Amino acid sequence: MNAFHHVSLLTRYANDNKNFYTELLGLRFVKNTVNQDNHRMLHWYYGDYTGSPGSVVTFFVVPRLGARQDNKNSLQTIGLKLPVNSLSFWENRLNDAGISFEKNNHTLQFFDEDNVKVFLNETTLPPLTDEKVATHTDIPQDKQIIGLASTEFHVPDVVQTADFFEKLLGWKMTGDKIIFNETEFITITQSNSDEKSHMGRGSMDHVAFAVKDDEALRALHDKAKEQGWNIEKMISRGYFKSLYIREPGGNRVEFATLQPGFTIDEPLETLGESFALPPFLQKQRAEIEANVYEEELKEE
Repeated sequence: MNAFHHVSLLTRYANDNKNFYTELLGLRFVKNTVNQDNHRMLHWYYGDYTGSPGSVVTFFVVPRLGARQDNKNSLQTIGLKLPVNSLSFWENRLNDAGISFEKNNHTLQFFDEDNVKVFLNETTLPPLTDEKVATHTDIPQDKQIIGLASTEFHVPDVVQTADFFEKLLGWKMTGDKIIFNETEFITITQSNSDEKSHMGRGSMDHVAFAVKDDEALRALHDKAKEQGWNIEKMISRGYFKSLYIREPGGNRVEFATLQPGFTIDEPLETLGESFALPPFLQKQRAEIEANVYEEELKEE
């Protein structure tokens, strides 16, 4: 099972964001819905063809969003896995698109439209299986992005954050990393400022790790409660059930179940093509649609 479930960030300009992740990176637009904690805010999901856990990057669309300030605590960077023998393809693709990047061994580093640092890491993994291949893109099957590889925790006290992961989950830190498997890891870094962080364009709201099922999620909740961690809430998002905890450094960590997935409110073949709402929000559809923030267009 993948360690990651998804990462969720903030963007200001919806179309630029969508073009970057679907046209350039070739991810499928798998869900067009709303932020369930603020129904005025769109929530867009990108991933492989099925939107499988571990492949998904999501963005809350926030018009007039200001610049972010990553100070005392923050989550930063999106690391994505590439299949074996695909790095040269991506070098050419980024060059053709006019995207500046740095190459370091088997990794390409560049920035998205909201100044989020993105890493493409070539692995020894095989390409996506047929059922997970995005069909809307010109990227060949053997070059398509496989899923999430990494992200970074910037915290005021590395020891406290590392202690949280080890006590709650048994994840031990080696150097500055917690390594889940050959292709997935998180980095925990000492922040260089005591000033309060402020969310803005490109801020990562949370990172979500995959949990097998409802029973495992309840067990994790009970363990976190017993250990005295800062639990925000446990809630059903329709597409999965989630437990939110603030780790000691102040960053939001989510634990999300693998099921039921994104086909509860629209067919697999047409994911992302309609404005989708999970069943418990359907009765509010008219009100939600009437009050969603109008998209802000970037001035050239």
